[in-house]
Amino acid sequence: METSSVTRAAVTRGDLDGQTTWVLTHPDGALLEVAETGATLLRWQVPGPDGVAVDLHDGYRSAAELAERDGYRGAVLAPWSNRVRDARYTFAGTSHDLGADADGTREALHGLLTDVTWRRAVAGATDSDRTLRLTATITPDLNPGYPFSVEVTATYSLGIGSFGEARLGLELVARNVGDTAAPVALGWHPYLRLPGHTRVDELELSVPARARVLTDAALIPLAGEQAYAGTAAPVRFAPLGQTALDDAFTNLVPDDDGVVATVVRSPRTGDTLTVEQEPFQARVVHVFTGDALERDPRGSIAVEPCQLLTDALNRPDQADELALAPGERRQLVTDVVYRRG
Repeated sequence: METSSVTRAAVTRGDLDGQTTWVLTHPDGALLEVAETGATLLRWQVPGPDGVAVDLHDGYRSAAELAERDGYRGAVLAPWSNRVRDARYTFAGTSHDLGADADGTREALHGLLTDVTWRRAVAGATDSDRTLRLTATITPDLNPGYPFSVEVTATYSLGIGSFGEARLGLELVARNVGDTAAPVALGWHPYLRLPGHTRVDELELSVPARARVLTDAALIPLAGEQAYAGTAAPVRFAPLGQTALDDAFTNLVPDDDGVVATVVRSPRTGDTLTVEQEPFQARVVHVFTGDALERDPRGSIAVEPCQLLTDALNRPDQADELALAPGERRQLVTDVVYRRG
């Protein structure tokens, strides 16, 4: 991915109704705010043409929303993304039960770190003035159904590209700090919005994928090859209109720069938001049009880079890519790029 200029940025402590947040600012006026809870992205703002800040991420606006986690806005997904069928899985020949969610369902949504307090980590002066780095460690105490130890680091950055585009970067790194192999598949859940649009209906979406993932009524992918429906790349919705999406796409096609670029575009202004991911790190793009959100349904669109399919913990065809050996690391690097039309 393109290297961005991020010199002379600054990190300060923030607050969300008494909850600690961290604010990273860039010299051009861009900023992002991340909650310690879950390393959750709350805000990404860039200067508008009239000098007024433009919000590009539809995050939680209060501590109450953050606690409820409706829609998992801006969440870091680890050690798995999306659902686990009936909250049960088998790994290395042993069966595990993740238990019921707080609402009594058995979906095991989006891993184990969305409600955990992450700590800020500073690697050094040069690093600390241009990035925001948070870490958390998964241990068996979090959930006996996941008896593994994995350290996860989330590093956020802000930058300006060579053509003046605003860039938000996130690097996720998982390291197995235990004594046995652990199942790990990272993901991220940002909600994007473009200036001048209060709903996603008018927006265009392009996903560079050759396959759409087919699911059952519980949104679990079908078994084996039945899960993949071939499509012509790119998959386009122009505009989204009333289309409701909670769908994953795979067999991704990189562009000339070698990255997978999913594009959300305003046909009215020409503005775009592009989610870039490395094809060998994240093999899935999940798109959610937010129809079921409690606040502002269809007010933004989630474009989620994910390393593996939903329910990867139960899929034999994902087993080799899922296992992370002791001492090994797994990385997911993604950038969101905003270009004015």
